[in-house]
Amino acid sequence: MAKFYALDNKLMCGGPEVRIGDRVYSVDDRKKTVVRMMDLTKKEDVSPTAVMEESLKLGLGAEAAKEIEKMDLSFAAYTELVRLVTAAMIGEEPEKMEERFQNGGKA
Repeated sequence: MAKFYALDNKLMCGGPEVRIGDRVYSVDDRKKTVVRMMDLTKKEDVSPTAVMEESLKLGLGAEAAKEIEKMDLSFAAYTELVRLVTAAMIGEEPEKMEERFQNGGKA
């Protein structure tokens, strides 16, 4: 008999969410969105600030990104939010991502 492989249903519905205060934002973790974000981070002519802003737009949507911009967060909070959204997009725990970030991108 042939082996049977199945994609777990929990990976196919009910995507990740990020909470900021009382608001909960859905995170777009679809492959096409993550690939766009990854491509953006490889561009040398894009500033790190632009990468952060665009990552939030991709992950949370343009409307949510505008809402967050109006919150006037501290840089530390904004940076942490970008990390959280990125971790949610790729399905990784934020701590693991931070570890990789501190090791120069190596897991």
